[in-house]
Amino acid sequence: MTGATTTPGGGRVAAHAGITFAGLMSANVLGYVFYALLSRALGVEAYGTLSSLLAVVLIVSAPALIAQMVTAKLASDFASEPARLAGLVRTIDAVALRVSLTVAAALAVLAVPLAGFLHVSDPVLVLLAALSLCGAIVLPFLRGVLQGTSSFRAFALSNVAENFGKALFAPALATMFGLRGAMAGLALGYAAAAAYTLSAARPHGRGAAAAFSLRAVAGTSAAVALSVFCVNLLLFYDVILAKRYLGAHTAGLYGAAALCGRALYAVILFVPTVLLPQTASRAAQGQRTRWLFAQALGAVAVISLAACALYALAPRFVITTVAGRAFAEGAPFVLPYVVAIAALATANMVATYNVARSRLRFVVPLLCVAAGEVVTVVLRHRSAADLLQTIVAGHALALLACMSSLGSARAAARRTGA
Repeated sequence: MTGATTTPGGGRVAAHAGITFAGLMSANVLGYVFYALLSRALGVEAYGTLSSLLAVVLIVSAPALIAQMVTAKLASDFASEPARLAGLVRTIDAVALRVSLTVAAALAVLAVPLAGFLHVSDPVLVLLAALSLCGAIVLPFLRGVLQGTSSFRAFALSNVAENFGKALFAPALATMFGLRGAMAGLALGYAAAAAYTLSAARPHGRGAAAAFSLRAVAGTSAAVALSVFCVNLLLFYDVILAKRYLGAHTAGLYGAAALCGRALYAVILFVPTVLLPQTASRAAQGQRTRWLFAQALGAVAVISLAACALYALAPRFVITTVAGRAFAEGAPFVLPYVVAIAALATANMVATYNVARSRLRFVVPLLCVAAGEVVTVVLRHRSAADLLQTIVAGHALALLACMSSLGSARAAARRTGA
């Protein structure tokens, strides 16, 4: 009986992983076309400004990734109950719209002081970033529905649509209107992807809908919220502080190196995307999940080692291929950055597994590590080397923090056989 049920499940996992990997890799290629074209169209200093504004959008929208994880888990739980799933989807649609408009309006109000903090001479760029923020917030909410219902084809196409739109609109408008055009194209790309994703998620909200209480979910989601926010803060905050503390030229080089490093994170992202609903579903049915975790860890380790080897052997080739010859001076930043990202990507996978298993003891240590890393960069930022040393050490500690829940999990597994 066990063998009969395990094989189909493993086949579904492999199929979902394959679809998600193919879709996310296609989206990543388009994403790097977007960055490569803009880095060449804008130049080093303007690209540094673009990187810092995009980092603001991604950090401010990070709480929406919390909503994605929570929504994915709930949608997975409700997949066999159409009325409850419909109630969830309709609620998510309404909340996503309200939250996106509210947060974007707040960012627009802060346009002038934020432009001053980042040494951006044109506050209109921050207003355009606020428009991008609308789509950046709506998309994770809707993708959580697709992820939780294992609609991985639509999930993958949503990511492709986002990066295709950005790669199409932003470089074209940048050649005509400079940084303003690039930021406007970014907003258009997010809007196009949000429109597709809304249409893809809408069928799950049709029919009779059961009442859904956001208050009850919010009360149980604080730990999940903190874990997702910490990981995404660590992924992007340093580019903003680099723009603040380093010269414009160095900040541009650092932003290009960060782009190269985050490529690894983007490649690995398919692993936790598939791991969350599969682990949550099996855990709810009392099935073992350790083999899923071992497979995920093995995949992350192999991809990370291959990327680190490539970046160690040819850092100049990597950064000039991604950003252009003008960024060649940033080659020394590439290897330490990708090592830090390898640790953070692994931490994200482990955190996702812990959340799916409702094992959240790692959250407080992770929060302490994240806060400590940011404070250290604020206090020690004489050079790019200082930033890189801090993020390598901090991201490694973040991985250890996420793994802290696994020890207690093993003890529980021995008692329960899970």
